[in-house]
Amino acid sequence: MEEQSCSFGVVTETKGKSARVRFQRSAQCSHCGACLTAGEHEMEIELENSVGAKVGDRVTVSLAPKRVVQASLLAYAVPLVLLIAGVWLGSLISELAALIFGVCACGIGYLILRLFEKKSKKDRFRPRIEKILGGEKEADV
Repeated sequence: MEEQSCSFGVVTETKGKSARVRFQRSAQCSHCGACLTAGEHEMEIELENSVGAKVGDRVTVSLAPKRVVQASLLAYAVPLVLLIAGVWLGSLISELAALIFGVCACGIGYLILRLFEKKSKKDRFRPRIEKILGGEKEADV
């Protein structure tokens, strides 16, 4: 069984097959940009409502740690590798060219990631609602 990073949240809105969930920002998910900031210590994200949660329901929201690592590698490694390659290539010409090539290559890396994010039809890097938390009964996915 794969270990999951879980947060507990409250459904604030439902729309069709999606639900907006507000939860406390944890150290694991701070500042990744996948969620909307809803306050100093809170975040909000719209997710597929596969468990049929209603407004006011407490739910668990999780993302496999493997996906967190993969997303981090993509977000940081791709621009860094392109930055280094741009600096190296530019340094063959001059120091100024190294600076310009490095910054441009890093920017291109972020543009590539942005395009990849928009064209990616799989939601493998998105958290999902695992279950509704209740008194004695819990609805599992």
